[in-house]
Amino acid sequence: MTVSFALEYIPRRMNDIGVGSNYYLRFRHYVLHPGEKVEIDAHNQFFILVQETSEIMIHSDFGYFDLSDTTISEQSYEHQGTIVMNNYSVNISHIRFIQVIPKN
Repeated sequence: MTVSFALEYIPRRMNDIGVGSNYYLRFRHYVLHPGEKVEIDAHNQFFILVQETSEIMIHSDFGYFDLSDTTISEQSYEHQGTIVMNNYSVNISHIRFIQVIPKN
């Protein structure tokens, strides 16, 4: 998902769940070192993945994203709840999200 598409998608998604325009946006850029695992508590928030990477696995209460996993049939770009990111690469990896925080 691109940043442009995400910025078009977010208002419609927030309207669908009854939030309307009562939310904040933050751009989040995480840097994960080789083998690093990061856990984010994102209950009552949405993290929209805006940069694909084949070196990081993301799973959350909403879904799963791992371009290297050939056993799954769908990649999730929207994450919520407990989000866990694992860098399986031997290199530093970058992952970018737009964080949507409802005001209520």
